[in-house]
Amino acid sequence: MSPLADTDVHRIDIPSATEDPAAYVDALLAVAGDRDPFDVLAKTPVWAARLFADLPAELAETVPEPGEWPAAFIVGHLFDVDIVYGFRWRLVATEDNPVYPGYDEQLWAPLPRLPFRRMLDAWTGLRASNVALLAALSPADWQRTGRHGEQGGETMEVMIRKVVGHDIAHINQIYRAIRLVKHAAGQDVAELDAVYASLGLR
Repeated sequence: MSPLADTDVHRIDIPSATEDPAAYVDALLAVAGDRDPFDVLAKTPVWAARLFADLPAELAETVPEPGEWPAAFIVGHLFDVDIVYGFRWRLVATEDNPVYPGYDEQLWAPLPRLPFRRMLDAWTGLRASNVALLAALSPADWQRTGRHGEQGGETMEVMIRKVVGHDIAHINQIYRAIRLVKHAAGQDVAELDAVYASLGLR
């Protein structure tokens, strides 16, 4: 069976944050489940690097199918999310119930970026900084609140778990994008499938 026709390829779909904010939040929290947030947040860049191992930059930057981002774009998006949530987490940690805006990820995605491998390194460093911040928060800090301009009030804990779900969904998207471009280039995807399976994200 062709890899493209394989119905067993794991797919995580998340509703649009802009079109249905409540469904978006619910879906992210469902994907996060009861996973250890720090385990996921610390490992996500490592998981991405494993999926990208030995992948040429031109394939990382290839559109996998109409309407889908290239895998490299997804890394840029994850970098943006760490900027946005790093700001929100710091705001909630230092102010009483602050208000912060949403943003349009579709407009941010094509903004100028570092070359792909440097982008991956930059995101890895930024994520490590944010994880260090979160690890230093007290249990009381996790119950501090803020107000998202589109999604309404939320605790620090909900904000963190949203990013956990978001990470898992986009690692899945990276896997699927790489799988498609490798298949189109005539490359075997068995090793990629094994790497993704080893992450335990199903």
